[in-house]
Amino acid sequence: MCRGKIRMFAFGTIDDATNYTMTSHLFRIGKICMVSVLLIGFTLCMAQHHPRAEFNFRNDNDLYLFNKQDQYYTNGIFFSIRKTADSTKLAAAEANRIWGITIGQKMYNAYTANIHYIEEVDRPITAYLFLAASFDRYFESEQFVSVTAEIGTIGQRALGEQFQESIHKAFRLYDIAGWQYQLKDALGIDAAARYGGLLYRNPASWFDVSGHVEATLGFNHTGFSVAPSFRFGRINPLHQSVYTSSRLQARNSPMARELFLYYRPRLHFVGYDATLQGGMFLRDKGPVTHTPARWVWYNQVGVMYAKQALSLHLQYIFYTKEVPGMFFRHRYGSVGMGYRF
Repeated sequence: MCRGKIRMFAFGTIDDATNYTMTSHLFRIGKICMVSVLLIGFTLCMAQHHPRAEFNFRNDNDLYLFNKQDQYYTNGIFFSIRKTADSTKLAAAEANRIWGITIGQKMYNAYTANIHYIEEVDRPITAYLFLAASFDRYFESEQFVSVTAEIGTIGQRALGEQFQESIHKAFRLYDIAGWQYQLKDALGIDAAARYGGLLYRNPASWFDVSGHVEATLGFNHTGFSVAPSFRFGRINPLHQSVYTSSRLQARNSPMARELFLYYRPRLHFVGYDATLQGGMFLRDKGPVTHTPARWVWYNQVGVMYAKQALSLHLQYIFYTKEVPGMFFRHRYGSVGMGYRF
């Protein structure tokens, strides 16, 4: 009976809270993207040397789905710089080697960003602010391996409330509420390793199947996932593809244009998730924590384009509930851009 009342209140809140001009919001985002593309295009025309570094930007947001949704994993913003290794240091079977640094923030709401009662918090509220360093190796056999070290924090130090409030004010969105229920501050370190490779490619080279496994161990995140991938279109080998973030080349290898669709299902086992359970070593983790669903199924579909120094991607992700008691499943869109120089 109580859950029914909460659901009725929830739907009413969503209708009121999301009564804003989404078209205006997306129009502003579109203008920013257009200016960015024009600036990168101008720089591309001026640059003639072999790229040795790469800048990447990505933004995840459920507003990209045009469904007036502002819930759960509601926003992610990431900036990274990657650099090739010295080609003389590559092993005989090694096609490429890249170092990278990423700074990012992920933001998590309950079913809405306008929460007034603690009973409405069906998914813990927090942001996750992190800095990561990665090392990627790609082989002529189209296998690849990556290791990542990451330090991150949840809670007030992750600046979720400040960032979300500034975004809503800048785009004249509804007033946010509920951050008084966010998780307590907790700092943690994680390490991750990923291994994958090509499984099949058709003779005409317009379709292939690859796969990877990934394991993470740490104080913020511990888990394991396995994911096959299917690409359709104009595709490059995995050691020269935007799909594996390997168009930046240690050797001065010629790079063909890419334009393809892809689908990647992923099964993820959750051992520990600080954004759901709070800091691992805290006694007082926050006003609301939840035990995660141990198995989460993700589906990701998207399109990628890459030519010379520029890469673009657009993707759609939907997945099962992170917490068994969440009101809804979740889905969001993602846009990204890369430039090699």
